[in-house]
Amino acid sequence: MRAEAKRPRRIWPWIAIGAALIVATVIAIAVIGNNPARAPIATATPTKTSGMPAPQDANPTGCLGGSTRDAAMVIRAMNTAGQQKMGAVEVAASFTRWIQRYPYPSATEAGEVGSSVLAKKSFTSNLAEYLAATPDLSGGIVPIGTTYYMNTVPGVWYIESANSDRVTVSIGSGYVIDCALSTTLRSSITITLVRESDRWKVANADGTRTPGDLYRIGHPFDGGC
Repeated sequence: MRAEAKRPRRIWPWIAIGAALIVATVIAIAVIGNNPARAPIATATPTKTSGMPAPQDANPTGCLGGSTRDAAMVIRAMNTAGQQKMGAVEVAASFTRWIQRYPYPSATEAGEVGSSVLAKKSFTSNLAEYLAATPDLSGGIVPIGTTYYMNTVPGVWYIESANSDRVTVSIGSGYVIDCALSTTLRSSITITLVRESDRWKVANADGTRTPGDLYRIGHPFDGGC
C-alpha cells in the first residue's frame, strides 16, 4: 500500500518526520507481504484525481458488498462480482476497505476472509497471524493506535494488466481518521487477483505506485463508500 497527502499551508496534523522551517516531507516505507513487519509506502506529495474517462464497458462502484467493513462484506463482494476484469476491480476495492484500517479485523474475520477470499497462493498463508503481528498498514501516516479506515468516495482505480484469469489493479482511497474523511491523505495499493472456483480471489497486495502517480492516471469510482 502507498499513502500520500497534499501538504496544507498550515502544519500537517498527522505526522512529522524530519521537519524544515517551511516544508516537511514524510516518507514511511512498508509493503504488505509475507513479512508482518512490512506495510505501505507513504509519501507527502500532491495528488490530483484524473479526468480520464473510464472504459465504456465498466463502471466500478468501489462499494460492492455494501458499506460495512466486515468479513461478510468482502465475501459478498467476491461472490457477486462479475467474471470480467471489472469484477476483479470491485473485489480489490472491497478487500482494501476491509484490511486497511485500525482497529484491525478480528482473528475470526481474518480467518473467514483468509479461507474464502485469498487465493491458494497468496501474499500470506495465514491472514489472522499476519494481522496479529500488528503491521503498520498506513505506513506511518496515521499515528499508532488511532482509529482509521479507507473510503473509496475519493477513490480511483487503474488496471495494470489483465487477462481472463488474472488481473492486477491499483486502488486509490482516502483516509478517514477519527471518523473524519481527510481532504488530503490518500493511499495506493496494487492488488493481484486470480480466478479460482469461478471467483476472483486475492493473490497479492503490494505497493507499486505512489498515490500521486495513481491519482494522475486512475479512473474515479462511481460512488464509493
